[in-house]
Amino acid sequence: MKSLPYFPFYPGEWLRSPTVLGMSLLEQGAYLRLLCVQWEDGCVDPEDVGLILGLDDAAVIEMLSRRPWKRAFPKCEDGMLRNPRLAIDRETAQQKVEGARNSAKARWDKHKQKGKPKIKRKDADFEFGAAVKQMEDEGTPLPSSLLDAMAMYKEARREGKKGVWSKDQWLANLDASYTFEEWEEAYRVAARSGWASVHPKKKTVQKKHGNRALDTVQEWINGEDLPY
Repeated sequence: MKSLPYFPFYPGEWLRSPTVLGMSLLEQGAYLRLLCVQWEDGCVDPEDVGLILGLDDAAVIEMLSRRPWKRAFPKCEDGMLRNPRLAIDRETAQQKVEGARNSAKARWDKHKQKGKPKIKRKDADFEFGAAVKQMEDEGTPLPSSLLDAMAMYKEARREGKKGVWSKDQWLANLDASYTFEEWEEAYRVAARSGWASVHPKKKTVQKKHGNRALDTVQEWINGEDLPY
């Protein structure tokens, strides 16, 4: 049986079996070999016993005529030899294999009928428009120049096959701590350079370092304590 390449074997039962006890050690080896043939083919053809065991016809006839062998491999109605215990184990194994195969097929058929869940894709134009509308509803409509810059960036993301932004992402990139002009510049730079995200550059005020020596002299003139 290719679907189940082994059969149950119980050493205790084998050693205590009256059938096995009535056989020589050589016959026990022959017995086990014929069990393997039956497991593979479902039966043992009497005409093949000599070939399987390496015996001549006379030896086969004499062996099968003995009581232990009649109990081990009785001849069935179809003329084939079958061990009754192994026949039951083989039928049980076939039923289990067939049941497992049918269960797997049923699960697969159910999976195919159900199909893969459809993932709702976000629409870039809708998400962008929703963000713009929310700004208008909140009383802070975006100037046309900023809208143009944002639309330009949206198209750049689409051409670059970047992910679609949600409405919340568009709104997050309109932080009130920056002016609309700063955002416009940021969007235009991002559209041209292909940035994956947008954020205005923070304007840093350069601190001018004065002449400390002159400051010290001035402090002395003013009568202030000089630092050590």
